[in-house]
Amino acid sequence: MKTLAILTCLLFTFNYSNAQEISKKNSRNKIGLTYSFADSDVVHFQSLTGAASYDSENFYAIGINYTHKLNKWLELETGIEYLHCSVVSEPNFIPGHEAIQSKSDLSMVSIPLTMRTNFGKYFFLNGGFSIDIDASDSSIIDSQSGIGGILGLGMKYDFTCGACLFVNPYIKSHALIPFSHEKYHEHLLEGGIRIGISYNL
Repeated sequence: MKTLAILTCLLFTFNYSNAQEISKKNSRNKIGLTYSFADSDVVHFQSLTGAASYDSENFYAIGINYTHKLNKWLELETGIEYLHCSVVSEPNFIPGHEAIQSKSDLSMVSIPLTMRTNFGKYFFLNGGFSIDIDASDSSIIDSQSGIGGILGLGMKYDFTCGACLFVNPYIKSHALIPFSHEKYHEHLLEGGIRIGISYNL
C-alpha cells in the first residue's frame, strides 16, 4: 500500500511537470530582455542652408520585451526601452569665426508597439511605431518626445526549454509626430542591431 502511494505521487509529479513544460512550450506569451547598439544621426527632413551638423556617439538601448502570439505567423510586440547617446553639434563654418563644438547627452524612454510577421521557423519582419519621452536634462537638439516609426528584419531560434534568442537589425526614426512644435524639427535616426532573449510565460 505504501509502495502504491509512493508510485502514485511520483506519477502525479511527473505528469504535472510534463504538463507545465507542454504549457510553456505552447504559450502565446513571451517576456525577455533586449540590448541595442546603433549608429545614429540627427537630421532635418527639410534642407536648411547654414544649419549646424550633428554627430552622435556612445549609443545604447536596454529594454524589457513582451510578445503575444496572435496566430501561427503574427505576433504583437511591445515593452519599454531606455536609450542613451551623446550628441555633438558642429556649427556651420563662417569665415573669420571660430567653430566651437558643443556636446550634450540625450536620454529617452521609449514604448514600442509593433507587429512581428514570422517567416518559417527562423525569420521575421517587424514594424510599427513607438511612443517616446525625451528624459534629457538638457539637449542641444529639439525634444524627441513624440511618436516614432520602426522597421526591422530579424532572425530567431526557439529552444525546447521555452527560451528564444533573436537578432533584429532595424531602422528607427524618432519624433515623426513630435509633441512639441518646432518649425524645422530635428529627428534622431537610428540604424542598429537589437539582441534579445525571451522566455515563454
